[in-house]
Amino acid sequence: MINARRTTLISSVCIAAALTAGLVSGSASAQFAPDTITIAPTGRIAQDGAITLSGTYRCSSLRSRSGPVLIGSHAAQGDARAEIDGLQATCDDRVHTWRETARGLRPLTPGTARGEATLIHLDSSNGFVPFPVILNADSTDLTLRKR
Repeated sequence: MINARRTTLISSVCIAAALTAGLVSGSASAQFAPDTITIAPTGRIAQDGAITLSGTYRCSSLRSRSGPVLIGSHAAQGDARAEIDGLQATCDDRVHTWRETARGLRPLTPGTARGEATLIHLDSSNGFVPFPVILNADSTDLTLRKR
């Protein structure tokens, strides 16, 4: 008798789990479309040496519920590097453009460089200290041009 009840209970749980997984996975794919980021193949160098990089990004509107999403980028040319961090993303399931400007410790010059952009979620759902989660990244060879 107990075995029959266990078998029925286990079967019911398995069927419910299968149905729930089917429903959740279908709706989750619509709600969590891929987070993306791109970096444009051309960067700009201002007269004062500041580097401007740009591109596009998209992040799910559900991501912002557990902490901000930030865009970080950098350009490197030999030993010279410009880190550009801290632009907050708007997470509304739409594609947006981003543009960031910063100055490196060593000046970058017109020509080729390596660029990278990263979409980072600062997830604070598990406590007070946000945990950085890389959602997506893009890297490319850049052409740096004077403005």
